Amino acid sequence: MNIVLIENRYKTYFWDALAKCFIADGHDVQWIVQNPLFAPAHGQARLIGFPRGKDFSPLGGDDLFTRTRQSDRFVNYFGGQPTHYHYYRQAIWQALDDAKPDLVIGEATLFHELLAVEWCKAHDVAFFHPSMPGYPGGRYSIYAADSKETVGTSSDCPADEDCFALAEAIRKREKVPDYMRPALPSDPGRVFPLHGSWPNRLTLIKSYVGGERFNTPSPVKKWLLDRAVKSRLARWAQLSGERFSLDADQHYLLYPMQMQPESNLDLWGQDFRNQAELIAALARALPAHWKLLVKLNPKTKYELDDALLEQIVSVDNIIPVPYEVAMGSLLEHVKLICTVTGTIAVEAVLSRKPLVQFGPGVLAGEPGYVQLSDVEGISQVIQDVESGTFTLADDAARTQLVRKLYTTTFAGLVSDPASLPAVLDQDNVRLIANNLVRVAEQHR
Repeated sequence: MNIVLIENRYKTYFWDALAKCFIADGHDVQWIVQNPLFAPAHGQARLIGFPRGKDFSPLGGDDLFTRTRQSDRFVNYFGGQPTHYHYYRQAIWQALDDAKPDLVIGEATLFHELLAVEWCKAHDVAFFHPSMPGYPGGRYSIYAADSKETVGTSSDCPADEDCFALAEAIRKREKVPDYMRPALPSDPGRVFPLHGSWPNRLTLIKSYVGGERFNTPSPVKKWLLDRAVKSRLARWAQLSGERFSLDADQHYLLYPMQMQPESNLDLWGQDFRNQAELIAALARALPAHWKLLVKLNPKTKYELDDALLEQIVSVDNIIPVPYEVAMGSLLEHVKLICTVTGTIAVEAVLSRKPLVQFGPGVLAGEPGYVQLSDVEGISQVIQDVESGTFTLADDAARTQLVRKLYTTTFAGLVSDPASLPAVLDQDNVRLIANNLVRVAEQHR
């Protein structure tokens, strides 16, 4: 099998460990490398040189890049311009034409990966995006290209009583997503520095100075943005201290914010990626006796912006939740939960809390929630909640949902080794390499 892997900063070191296994098994491995600082050690690397001068061109009315442009964190958060898209599209597509892959593996997050996804769609070649969802834990899904549709099914699902026990553990907040565990310098097997540490920052500065200006923001711009986040968090603490209270006679809609940049929202939930606008629309749609609780993401980044703070100040029915208030203490007070693509969706259904979801996810086809394409539809959902006609998942449905969490995931850890060093464990690498090839061969 001809396999192409797409460089993605520190994630590349995990992909490279997979590449070593693929080569040992007789597969041909090639790479698309956008950032030479993270060039792999195994397989043939096709380095896409940085564009210069005449290589830049405006997009104009070109719709070739609509999805890439709307998902590109460099453009959306760091003030970048997409004038390099035409150059990279031509270079990446030519490299893939030459490589003739049977399978492409990468994330669907950075612009050059999304351009590779478009080539795969045009040439009917599988693009696998392995990624770990919040539940059931210690497992990963294989997403098809830039969608949240899973590829392949797993047969190692526990017995129904164990699935129900996990549903209960999630409902009781005894089980939390793996990503809630903070990465530590003392993590076993750590080779690469923590994200945000000075060694990590120096690596990215080196990358920027070396010419990678299309996924790597200016260090000054990044510093200014991070400083602004700290200032906004302080403002949030002040506002939430003044405004937050829970009234037993009040009806509450809870919106837990999703971290950005992140493919969960910027790619999969793209139509609702502007969370300040979504929160404003939700507030307008609420009846007079309802209020909107807004909870920050535990790893708050650029989703907390000035537009959102202005909404908090100017709209009376938006209540900011203090950063330190735990989700578990909120859930008993809320009548309805809303998310785009957040892990809270699974938690809400398993906790038998009414849920509205705007984006795609594993809940598709399951009872216990309502999928909406626009905010206006929430009025009917609120009426159903108040009248007691909103259908919640029973124990059988909750067990079935946990079973689905297992059958759409596979055992193993997928991440970059700076965040999760354990991914480089040889047994983990071999397990995932074998499974990716097996699933690819089943779907050829």
